[in-house]
Amino acid sequence: MFIFANSALLLVTLTVGAWYDIREHRIPNWWCVLACVCGLGITWLRAPAGEGIWLSALYIVRLLTITAVWFPLFCLRMIGAGDVKLMALTAGFLGFRPGANVILYGFFIGAILAFLKMLVYRNLHQRLVFFFAYIRRLFLTKEPLPYYQASRDGKSAVIPLAACLLAGYMWYLAAVLFLR
Repeated sequence: MFIFANSALLLVTLTVGAWYDIREHRIPNWWCVLACVCGLGITWLRAPAGEGIWLSALYIVRLLTITAVWFPLFCLRMIGAGDVKLMALTAGFLGFRPGANVILYGFFIGAILAFLKMLVYRNLHQRLVFFFAYIRRLFLTKEPLPYYQASRDGKSAVIPLAACLLAGYMWYLAAVLFLR
């Protein structure tokens, strides 16, 4: 019962997050907080007697660890804060290894989507030149300037990573169902 509730809650969390990301290019904090509280509640409810505190603490450790890992990319404006929160929730709900798989699948899907988008907009060369110039400037100046700037890059460079994470989770669920 818990596994189904946990999977369903994560599916709803990622679906709503993807919807907001596609529609508004942001994921509301209230949604992430609500999902976090619900995940904590499910973790507490599923815990055997006397282990609620331990499993809840482990859930929070997973949230904080994933946030710390991906926060630097947010600081560089390579991914959004909502994306970091959804990745943390994914690992919080699933655990480190399955959560990392979902995140990896999501980034893989995002990379394919970004590549296809660059082909459609015919700006692959321009984006690659910009990326390598950014990396070079980062190493030479040691200044962590934002990679993405809406005024310069526009919305055509934006990939809704929450939708990619949702697709990565669907991929993960399909793999789990078909490999068992």
